[in-house]
Order: sequence, then structure tokens, then C-alpha cells
Amino acid sequence: MEDELSRSATCDPVRLSSCSPPGSQDGDAAEGPCRVVLHLDMDCFYAQVEMIRNPALRAVPLGVQQKYIIVTCNYVARQHGVKKMMLVTDAKEKCPQLVLVSGEDLTRYREASYSVTALLEKFCHQVERLGFDENFMDVTELVESRLKQETKPADISVNGHVYDSLDTGVQDHRRLALGSHIAAEIRATVHRQLGLTACAGVASNKLLAKLVSGAFKPNQQTTLLPESTAHLLGSLRGPHAVPGIGYRTACRLEALGLCTLEDLHRVPLVELEKELGAAAARRVRSLSLGVDPSPVTPSRPPQSLSNEDSFKKVSTEVEVKKKVEELMITLLDRMHKDGRTPRTLRLTIRRFSRTVNKWFNRESRQCPVPGLLGHKIRSGGGDALGPLVKLAMKLFHRMVDTRVPFHLTLLSVCFSNLQSPCTAKRGSIQAFFAHESPHKRRMDSPSQARTSLMKPVSPQGALFEDMDSGGRLTTGGRPQDGHLGSSCVCDNVSLTPPAGVDPHVFRDLPADIQKELLSSSTVDTVLRCPSSAGPSDSEPGFVTGLHLSSSECLQQRHPVELHTESRSPVCDVPPHIDPQVFAELPPELQRELLSEWTRKTSAVKMQGSKLATASSSQTNNLLRYFKPS
Repeated sequence: MEDELSRSATCDPVRLSSCSPPGSQDGDAAEGPCRVVLHLDMDCFYAQVEMIRNPALRAVPLGVQQKYIIVTCNYVARQHGVKKMMLVTDAKEKCPQLVLVSGEDLTRYREASYSVTALLEKFCHQVERLGFDENFMDVTELVESRLKQETKPADISVNGHVYDSLDTGVQDHRRLALGSHIAAEIRATVHRQLGLTACAGVASNKLLAKLVSGAFKPNQQTTLLPESTAHLLGSLRGPHAVPGIGYRTACRLEALGLCTLEDLHRVPLVELEKELGAAAARRVRSLSLGVDPSPVTPSRPPQSLSNEDSFKKVSTEVEVKKKVEELMITLLDRMHKDGRTPRTLRLTIRRFSRTVNKWFNRESRQCPVPGLLGHKIRSGGGDALGPLVKLAMKLFHRMVDTRVPFHLTLLSVCFSNLQSPCTAKRGSIQAFFAHESPHKRRMDSPSQARTSLMKPVSPQGALFEDMDSGGRLTTGGRPQDGHLGSSCVCDNVSLTPPAGVDPHVFRDLPADIQKELLSSSTVDTVLRCPSSAGPSDSEPGFVTGLHLSSSECLQQRHPVELHTESRSPVCDVPPHIDPQVFAELPPELQRELLSEWTRKTSAVKMQGSKLATASSSQTNNLLRYFKPS
């Protein structure tokens, strides 16, 4: 299609109105050219990432290999006849000097892809990812802003290629021309900071921008004017070449004899609705006319994370288990860096088939991930691998009867229904397992983006450059909470713990608590609770009983939380709860448990012991974890 578009770029203009077939009822469906949308497509993305990692590969024919397929190659290799999706053996015949690099591990490509998207978001917020190497951008607001800044309208020429002659007197053409200059600025920034080149398409919607971006390659851009839309669409080989019209829909259209877009335009919409349904028929007709009102939607973190592998044959349970374990190891590392908790595990297989639909005959089974196992996955615990492999094998046995011969050509493991830590209710136990997701990380300056492609990533997903000399993660040049290091430093002043206080425990306290202990004249004073007063409405977690001074707590390594809000420590727990375990809990969880105990006490007094016993059996009981052994 690229060659066809290149040849047709100099053809005579054809008006958009001619795209609507005679007698059609949807000629007025053509959307007005009110938006400016860019489509950025990275040139031979995997190969570029490898050439950045090893600059010596730039001057040689390079192919990125997955299994026995060349998934992409640089343009030096393409000059020798090597193409994408070519068999490795065929590629070697075409180019014996071809250098092959394994692309099985997608980690470095994934990280480079997120770096590109993060950089594009610095230009505008409406950036939509489309795979690793493609992004849509809606720069309409940026164009309008530049138009308002013009004190006097000036002649604007298109930056790069144009699909037709430019009439600067037409306001819509001026918008697209400005969009071409913005696209050139973006491409130059990506190349300067990340070392990556890209092609760009400038048009009035996502569909047309994607189609025209491949007109001239590599490292070039093309602007499509509205009146050239019909000719662009006419150069396509059929409905299957239109983004948004899938393989199965294209097959149904071909079965009806609609093999070209012209055929699709001639058929009455009513007949198309009978075959595809009203909504699908109107959408297919609109796309075939170049009409695409879909917005550029800012991308969110992926709704699922998966890892799959294809092969010629796997036919034993031992081989399946080994493959699942290999896939799961990589996926667990990605889940830990992602920072969310998976709720569902899905296993997908593909059986060998000689039919034409051999790429689509997949089977899947899924099951919930136990809560404790989900927390282990997010925290990066290595002991999660074994239970997950067992779960996956149970799903496998639900699909495959191992007592009879089987032949698999693909296995995939997937975590879905991902729960973000921020969705956990504040004060609940889930809030204490949260850590920052890498999808929310943004580079402090554009100059850091390019170097991030080459830097290794820590187990927490942070770049090594974001660590201080002591190996601690930093944010804005300061250590994060909980990483105070080997010495206690508060506001750049080293604090010495009071006499008789364990320095290790003192170091682990927050800075404001350390200052309070040092400045207070009551460090060694016994902090007592009223002996007769019960819990009050203003202090639901205040209970009577155990009396310990703050110094005694530190010496015994039982860090009783000093509540700076009420200036009163929580000093007691019910008799069936281990006080040592309770004292080591975070303060929010302590308050949550104390509130529950207070409600139980009130229920006993008001409704009697029988009601209290019933409610105790129905409560989601955290208390059993804190009973003394």
C-alpha cells in the first residue's frame, strides 16, 4: 500500500462529494474538517531500539527475529530484499550478510514505547497509544491557539509532502498546514531526545491520518487535504485495507461480492444492514467514505497484562508446565513493576489445525486469583510462582484431556481485572500494600528520556538515575518515606537518640516524631490513660489498661504509635490480642481495629451476649491474625 499511496500523491484532486455513490442516503455523513489529527508511526521500531543499544548495527543489514520469522528489519536490509514477516531462511537467502538479533524479550521495546508516549504528552494531553510504535495526537487546540496568536494571516506552506496543492485562502487548509509544522516539531524532538525517527500523517480524523502517514517512508510526513480523500481511499486494495474493518467483516463483505470500496459504495445501505446489522453497516459505510468521528482518547494503563509464546509443537504435560513457568516468570516481573493487583488469571491455548482459520481457533479458561496471592504478585514475592503455575495447570486440564494425544502451537498467560492501589479505601488494610505504578511516572526533563532507553530498571521499576549514592529511591532529590538510610537525618540535621533508647528503632521513626521526642521534656514520663473513663465519642479508639512510657516502648522495640493529633498513645488491646503484634501494625490499621472492638463492646452492652456472638461469627475477622501463639 505504501507504493500505491506514493504513486498517487501527485494525481489530480478528486472532490470528497464524489465519494458518495449515487442514490446513497448517507452522503451527508461526511464530517466537517474541524479537527487536526496526527498519526506518528515509528520507523522499523524494534530495529531502531536495537541500533540505539548497539550503534555498530546502523550500517549493516539488521533483522529482528522472533522464532523463525523476521518481525522487522532496518532499511539497509530492505534494500537487499528483506521484508517484514519473512522466514529467516528466505531472508538469509536474499541477504547472506544479514545480522539477526533476538526480539523474543519485549521489555526494552515496551520501555522505549512508553518513553515515546510520555514525550508526546508534553505537547498535548490527547495522546492515544496504538501498539508499541504508533500514537494518535489531536492537536486541534494547539493549532487554534497558534491561529489566535497571529496578528495578521500569513501564507503558510505545508511542512513535508502534501497529497494535493495547497490553497492557503481556505481556513481548513491553514489548520492542516499548521498541523504539519507541529508534526515536524514533534518528530524532531523525538529524534533529538530519544534517537528515534518516525513518519507522520496529518489529516482531519484518525482514519485518514493513519492511512496517509505511510505515503512516504522513512522519516517523512504527509498532509492530506479534504478534497483528496476520495483518491486516497480509491488507492486501497479493498475493504480489508481500511482500519476499523476487521478480517471477519471483510470476509462477509467479499462473500456478498463486495471486493472493492466502489462495490461497497454502490450497494444500498438497507441491504448492508440486513447482513451486518444497522449499527455495524453504518459504521462500515462511514469508514469506507473516510468518515471517522471517533475521538483521540488518552491512553490509560492496559486493562490486562499477558505473555504468550508460539511454537511448532508441544504435546506433553511436562512441556506445557515448563512453557507456562517460563511465561509466568516474565509476566510476574511486569506485574510487580506495574504496581496493580490482578484479580483474574487466564490461560489460552491454540491447538494445531490445518484449516484456514488456524490463527483464530484459540481456547481460554480463567479463574480468580486469591487475595493473598495477588498481594504477593504485586509485592514481587518469588513464592507466588509455584501456586500460579498450579492454577494455570488446573485451567489447562479443563481444556485438554492429557489421556489422549494433543498438539498445541501456542500458550498464553494473562492477568486481568487489575486493581489499582489507589482504589483501595483509605484506612483499609489494602492501602498499606500500595506502591507507585510506573504508568504514572513521568520524566523530570526531556533530556532524561533518551538515556532511559539504555538504563537498566530496578525491581521497583525506577531508573537507577533516580537513586542516590546510598542506593535509595529518591523523588525530587529527597529520599522517599521509609528509606532513611544508615543515619537519622531530619532537615539535613543528624539527630542523636536519647540516652537508653535503641538507635535502630529511633531511626525508623518519622522525622517529626524524632524531633518531638528530643524536644519534649516528658520523654521519660509515663503516658497514662484514664483508669476509669471509657471510650468517648471524640476518641473512639481510646482504651484503658497498659501504661508504658515512650522510652520504654523504644527500648523494648515495640514502637507504640504516638498520635500527634490527639497527643494520646494507643496503649491497650483486648485480652485475646497479642499486644506486641498489634503495636507493630501501622497506625491507620490500629485505629481501624480499635473502632471495630469499640463497636463490638457497644453491641454487647446494648443487645446482649447472644447478639455479640452472632456478629462475631459474621465479621470479616482480622482479629484471628493477632492472637498470641
